[in-house]
Amino acid sequence: MLNQAKAQLLSIGGAFSSDQVFDTYIDIFTERARDYHLAMTTSPAARDAEFRAMVEPIADSPEGLVCDIPSGGGYLPRYLPAGMRYVGVEPVDDFLNSGPPSYDIVKARFDDVPLPSGSVDYVISLAGLHHEECLAPVFAEMRRLLRRGGRAVIADVAVDTPPAGFLNGFVARHNPLGHDGRFLDQDTKSALETAGIETVADEMIEVPWTFGSFDEAATFCGNLFGIAGAGREAILGALTKEIGFAEEDGRIQLQWQLRRIVGEAV
Repeated sequence: MLNQAKAQLLSIGGAFSSDQVFDTYIDIFTERARDYHLAMTTSPAARDAEFRAMVEPIADSPEGLVCDIPSGGGYLPRYLPAGMRYVGVEPVDDFLNSGPPSYDIVKARFDDVPLPSGSVDYVISLAGLHHEECLAPVFAEMRRLLRRGGRAVIADVAVDTPPAGFLNGFVARHNPLGHDGRFLDQDTKSALETAGIETVADEMIEVPWTFGSFDEAATFCGNLFGIAGAGREAILGALTKEIGFAEEDGRIQLQWQLRRIVGEAV
């Protein structure tokens, strides 16, 4: 894994030390982007509520350019209001090669994006930043990209919530790469404001993942989280105990939740 991570980092200007242990977005998804993308394409509507929640704070805003950091396999564009333009930022080749060819996606680190300062109207970041050790340079880069008055919508797992316990517990034990999420905490808001992004709203949101069956839920989560060391029953048991399921209109809903911060560039 480390040799592949080294090559990936060097290809985009990163640094590598042979005695360094990597646990970053690039490191992790160089190894398992394909399984993640398989989950997202096999059950493309499972996380509809999440993506709609990301777009909701800008849905009534003027048309403009949306910068998606990270873009993964290009899942956000189909949720954007008509007229919004899109550019994704993604450092991992397997995600880059999987994205829709009709959208602009650039290969870059989150703290070094090759776009002009003030060229972006909106930054959206969903559930990828908890793999970064330090968010200060990422937030500073978001502010550089945003025009004054531009809006950032950031959502991720929050500390001391059921998803955080599940990811750093069950997933960490059963994913060969482990899972050491650095989730949104009491310092996140101040880090954003230090970067020049003033908080407009900060709240926990319910974003249930929807499936046609428990089998689909287990397969989806197994692929999305790289759970190779546990079978269907163990995955469903952990999801039921730690996150919880509900049923609505004959569909199975995993009771996922995120912290969403909406900020404005000042």
